[in-house]
Amino acid sequence: MSMQHDAVVIGAGPAGLAAASRLAELGLDVLTLDEQFRLGGQIYRHIEKASDQQFRFLGDDYARGQILAARFRKSGAKYESSATVWQIEPDGSICYSRHGKSKRIKGSYIIAATGAMERPVPLPGWNLPGVIGAGAANNLAKEAGLQPDVPLVIAGSGPLLLLEATQLIKKGAKIEAILDTTPQIPPLSAAPKIPPALLRTDFLLKGVAMMQMIRRSSVPYLKGVTDIRCLGSEQVTGVEARQGDRTLTFDAKMVLLHFGVIPNTHIFRQAGCRMAWKNDQRYWHPVCDNWGRTNFERIFAAGDGAAVYGALAAEYKGELAALETARCLGILPEYERDALAAPLRAALKKDMYPRPLIDALFSPHFDATALPDETVLCRCEHVTVGDIRKVVAEGVHEVNEVKIITRSGMGPCQGRMCGPALAEIVASESGVSIQKAGLLNIRPPLKPIPLDEVATMDLGPDGSGPANLFKNQSK
Repeated sequence: MSMQHDAVVIGAGPAGLAAASRLAELGLDVLTLDEQFRLGGQIYRHIEKASDQQFRFLGDDYARGQILAARFRKSGAKYESSATVWQIEPDGSICYSRHGKSKRIKGSYIIAATGAMERPVPLPGWNLPGVIGAGAANNLAKEAGLQPDVPLVIAGSGPLLLLEATQLIKKGAKIEAILDTTPQIPPLSAAPKIPPALLRTDFLLKGVAMMQMIRRSSVPYLKGVTDIRCLGSEQVTGVEARQGDRTLTFDAKMVLLHFGVIPNTHIFRQAGCRMAWKNDQRYWHPVCDNWGRTNFERIFAAGDGAAVYGALAAEYKGELAALETARCLGILPEYERDALAAPLRAALKKDMYPRPLIDALFSPHFDATALPDETVLCRCEHVTVGDIRKVVAEGVHEVNEVKIITRSGMGPCQGRMCGPALAEIVASESGVSIQKAGLLNIRPPLKPIPLDEVATMDLGPDGSGPANLFKNQSK
């Protein structure tokens, strides 16, 4: 396979599939690299192998992935599954590992469609066996048809929490309780967002249907819950929480946690893309124009990896990034790009009508002061919240300095699981803003790879040696 491509798309979820399909349909040489071994990303996981029963159960939203996958296959776009990208550079260079070998290629343009990840929120006992993300449970159901067969508690917030709850109710799972941290009374800030949302009554009715299903079930659904902790020593045995003045306790052998989703930004941060803080949703995202271009001419961000707006919006944004890439490569004149983009922008606008209301209703709130000192923050290096507080009290108020001292964020996940909460704790304890507390630096490799892969990798005709791969990573 060639080491030079017109474009390289990273990720085969809705944004990546749409972008790669459009580029290939325009006759461009596009390679799609995806860490998963099947098309679809997280939202459309197992889409090409799904049974009729799965389609009936998961509905039209999931079935749309089948259309995207079929279009991608028909387009002729090159595709490599099980490909872990571990470095990108502003000049279009990409290093990735596949089947035990690393390789360096180059794209005239890179469209990174990295998708979203569940927001990691530390709480007492979250590292116990039996405590997993609700999204992970959903993936197991899609991939292998697995479902919990033990008493469980679902805890957290956000519309996907309710979706997972309703799907488990349909399957007859033994749910002891749904603990929702969303306030019982919606915030006043949500009121002005209602009129635009009414333009998408179909979307709102899905939410109403989920709530009706939960209410009709015998599952206790409790809102305004705080101070959640998972109980147990060798494995989770229950959950304790508070609702107002009441202490709630439930027996459970499994706990599913979900506190919303945030962009998966490691690849953009490693490349040095400019980042911005979205205060209402409390996450960092790459700064992009309305085509998805970052501050680097050759790097585009598409889909939920740029900002979280859902699968359909991700699809449209992936295709918009592809159209601008095609214009840059001289395949489309500007007027044709704009003509092709117009219906996509109209569809995107319609899809976005309910988003401000959803963001207002489920706006995340992280109370760092409520965490006990003994709560494990960094599970890779076993760093506790108390360890962070001690360092901050000694005058260290920047996350990368805290990282150096405590090793929080230095494990195999490179801060994916502890980074967001680390910044919240540092900001809270020091009295500075999140922006002032900073963002963890990310350096290659983005995922752990054996050193012998780097030593023996094919660098291509312009490669000067493995030692030069990391020479500009001082940022």
